[in-house]
Amino acid sequence: MQELQSLNTPFRWLEKKLGLFFDNQYWQYRLVALAMLLSLGSLLLFNYIHVSVGFRNLYHEMRQPGSVESFFWDDIIKQGSDPFTPQNYQPGTHEANQTFRLTLPLLSRLLRLNVATFYLFQVLFGCWFLWLMAGFVFDILKNKTLTFYFLTGFTAIYAGACFFINYFGHGDVFPFCFLLLALLVKQPVLMFLCLQLAFWCDERALINASFIGLWLVWPLIEKIRTEKKIALQQIPVSVYVLIMSAVVYLILRKWLETALHLSIGHDAALSVSSFFWSISTFGDKITRGYEGLWLVIIGATVILFLAKKWGQFTLFLGAWLLNVFITTLVADGTRALSFGFIGLLLALQVLKDYIPNHQLKYLLIVSALISLMLPISFP
Repeated sequence: MQELQSLNTPFRWLEKKLGLFFDNQYWQYRLVALAMLLSLGSLLLFNYIHVSVGFRNLYHEMRQPGSVESFFWDDIIKQGSDPFTPQNYQPGTHEANQTFRLTLPLLSRLLRLNVATFYLFQVLFGCWFLWLMAGFVFDILKNKTLTFYFLTGFTAIYAGACFFINYFGHGDVFPFCFLLLALLVKQPVLMFLCLQLAFWCDERALINASFIGLWLVWPLIEKIRTEKKIALQQIPVSVYVLIMSAVVYLILRKWLETALHLSIGHDAALSVSSFFWSISTFGDKITRGYEGLWLVIIGATVILFLAKKWGQFTLFLGAWLLNVFITTLVADGTRALSFGFIGLLLALQVLKDYIPNHQLKYLLIVSALISLMLPISFP
């Protein structure tokens, strides 16, 4: 009787090759480059519209700024030249929403960017973001191959590919990177600065900073449950920095609104229409946000429930429900949902703590394959 090959055979061969490839002092660069080759390569190969239409329009926008509708690079640059003068934009438009998103306009002014150099700056920033993600994920998983599986799936969804695929000028990779840096830096002043830069990129960064707060207090939750008390000195300084940064942002924004008369405006009819449209496409919108990586989020949620970690379960699920709720209120659901990417890191930590590596490996492989099979659709 002929012995059948195990379904594990190709993965054992793959992991052997990956182990050799990553056995290098520059493994982090190699890992990011290989993940991008697989994910961005498949996106461009099987979604040629990105090349034939999107990047062609980007080229025209570079040649003649403001010539392509729904491309916002030129609007950001113009805002940077006069960021604190009220503009008469129609409420509900991206230009109106950009009123208090001052980080990128001021960066464009400081660095004297045009459309071409702005997009190049975004790409370089995105590569740095993925490099930082690879290091952060490796610190959680302690395994280069598992890190590669996750990063391949991550670069196949909007949060990990927006720096290249989003040629419209939303600039989402900048707040994503600043939020991640807020977790990485240890110095309170630097953390405060990173948070401010993220908040002034997009107010959705402020809402999803709840995941940063959850990451910071995560080790304390179990201690509080067992000891039934907590001392103020046990709370990390970073938590106070996060709270102070949010308060400062809200105060400054209110001051800009009252003193300089900056405002976004509100179109009630448009808001209602956008909400009901979001509800009608809820399943599609939510799926597109994280694609296969929803398996990571759901897996962590189920584990916390089965482990009866009720405090952690409630906070983790609550943070995701807040993210989903905000997503239903706006039209650009994929972008809005992606601001919660820090929750993926927390989910990985949960999975690492509760399940063995071989189970985590299969979960990450399946999630990456699903993400690679689905094309990125946004906003």
